[in-house]
Amino acid sequence: MKKQKGFTLIELVMVIVLIGILAAVAMPKYVNMQKEAKSAAAKGVIGTIRSAVAIQYAKNALAGSPTFPTVAELTATDNTSIFAERKMPDSPVDKGGNLNDVLSTTDDPITDTTCTEATAYVYNPGSGEIRFNNKDTDPITGKQWNQF
Repeated sequence: MKKQKGFTLIELVMVIVLIGILAAVAMPKYVNMQKEAKSAAAKGVIGTIRSAVAIQYAKNALAGSPTFPTVAELTATDNTSIFAERKMPDSPVDKGGNLNDVLSTTDDPITDTTCTEATAYVYNPGSGEIRFNNKDTDPITGKQWNQF
């Protein structure tokens, strides 16, 4: 008579328990990685916009008119856009609505009271300062998004 080979029910249950323990340990790390990714994406987006504003200021200064881009130049979606993709990057922390709309302000510096959360960004065309228009907290740094 041939001896049958295979796994016993207890061996299979032990494997399932071990997989469950590994999943329980790995899940919090995965959730934390999502928070870190959102935070890094937000910082990258605001850095991209600030770089484009600085480049446009430099172009204007070389042309003899040292001014920061207007809100219209910042939000243009045609070949006059200051962004390579021909549109301003979407805000990864916007609360809804248009992800790349801009509130113009003359506040210098932009403060917490300036942020109404009605648009994706707050921009001062006089100083070139731009911030997220969101008072929620970055889960990694603990700072409000409008402080970036």
